[in-house]
Amino acid sequence: ASIDDVDIINTVDDKVQELMQTLSSTSNSKSQISLFFTETKSRKAWFSKSEEEVCWEEWTVHVQSKVGAQTEKERVERHSSAVDQCKRVIFSAIQEIDKHKDHIPLIATSQANPFPYHITVAPASGLWSSMIKRAILPGIS
Repeated sequence: ASIDDVDIINTVDDKVQELMQTLSSTSNSKSQISLFFTETKSRKAWFSKSEEEVCWEEWTVHVQSKVGAQTEKERVERHSSAVDQCKRVIFSAIQEIDKHKDHIPLIATSQANPFPYHITVAPASGLWSSMIKRAILPGIS
């Protein structure tokens, strides 16, 4: 099975490029790219009604770049290989979800895409979890 939706393909392409830009080409660096699937749920209060997105599945890919002495040709080949690998992993996650549908929430909307998805890229200087730890415990680096 393959991904036929041009919007999904373009979003993945854009986010993988964003990920590659966050990784330093001159030193070893780490980052992550996360894929979230959500559903929109209505919340009723006493005098109001609102909607919220609730995440029902998350896939996170941790990426670490290793930079060694390399020629420009090797750097371009490694970059291309890393981009291809990241795309394959994200598309594999989407295809796995499509294969195993028993955990997917019931469709409660007539929208073309009943389950919004989000792809996020963590800053390369530190993953979100380490950034939160640093905020809570300033002595951690």
